[in-house]
Amino acid sequence: MSNVLYLDCFAGVAGDMLLGALLDLLGPSHVLEELPARLDLDDVQVHSAPVVRGGLEAQAVSVLAHEDQPHRDWRDIDQMLADADLPPGVKTNARRVFRRLAEAEADVHGMLPEDVHFHEVGAVDAIIDIVGCCVLLHELQAHRVVCSPLPLGRGSVRTAHGVLPLPAPATVALLGDAPVYAHPQDVETVTPTGAALIATLADAFGPLPPMILRRVGYGAGTRINENGPPNVVRAMFGEDVALPETAETTFVIEANIDDMNPEHYEPLTKHLEESGALDVTLIPCVMKRGRPGVLLKVVCTQSALEKNIETIFVHSTTLGLRYHATQRAACERRLETIETSRGQVRIKHAYYRGRLVHSKPEYADLVKLGLSMNEAEALVREELAKK
Repeated sequence: MSNVLYLDCFAGVAGDMLLGALLDLLGPSHVLEELPARLDLDDVQVHSAPVVRGGLEAQAVSVLAHEDQPHRDWRDIDQMLADADLPPGVKTNARRVFRRLAEAEADVHGMLPEDVHFHEVGAVDAIIDIVGCCVLLHELQAHRVVCSPLPLGRGSVRTAHGVLPLPAPATVALLGDAPVYAHPQDVETVTPTGAALIATLADAFGPLPPMILRRVGYGAGTRINENGPPNVVRAMFGEDVALPETAETTFVIEANIDDMNPEHYEPLTKHLEESGALDVTLIPCVMKRGRPGVLLKVVCTQSALEKNIETIFVHSTTLGLRYHATQRAACERRLETIETSRGQVRIKHAYYRGRLVHSKPEYADLVKLGLSMNEAEALVREELAKK
């Protein structure tokens, strides 16, 4: 089995939050305290301590440095990392992260990456955050990193370039291939440093992958959320669990409906099947104020998700729904037509991992030939025995 790390960024992500979560996973260690000396950073100290954020205990990492720090450009930092006393893999990852930052800043401000002065992201604390995360990932021996979708807040932030909108332009540039969604508060939930780390080091984005969970760590941010989730990153570490070869990622859509004419469910089901639904289920339920209703459940592939959501809104009375990703395993299906003394019957064979697990005659053919299920199964066994 290989080690997998899942980063649950439900409140967002910053460099110090990710660093704290990884340190909490690793347990007691002096690796961060030793980091300034390995980077040849004078008068810099790294401290960590447990704090409470929204009722959750998390590790908070702080960097103490002389106030008069230089503004470093990408070449300065790249050379610092090349000369650092660090394992080759750590150096490579840290340099990749800063390269992504330089490219994002250059794209935003219309210049070459080599000419970018990092300002905030080039400060000592960001250097410690980035290099520290790469060091801790190396110590954890995580073979695969998966990150949750990222919430993006709105508002504005004051930077060396003036007041900029949130999410910061560099953050947006870095998250071009990442799944994101709107955070309800006007706060900076994803910083450029956090975005660069995730964009560079995450192998995939999505829901929690199957794993044998071994450890959980929490890393605290500096902001206190009074009307939202705790300002922490949750890191979940475990051993990858191999899925069946036939497994695929699908989505389950659910909607509770209590004000729709029962006659309209049949056409709704038909429209959903035409929209690519793999399965449609209607489950009687009791809803608010004791009203009888129907729980609509639809299974579909990701490519058909948006079409099925649109179909539900257009052809039902619901005003809202929910959906989530799940894993689906299915047998391979093969259809065979056999000749019997009563006529042709189609047989559906189901194979799992290449092995025939069961066979069943098509019900429509039985009705057409006037056969009972027992008669049909006897005929099918007889015909298959001749093969």
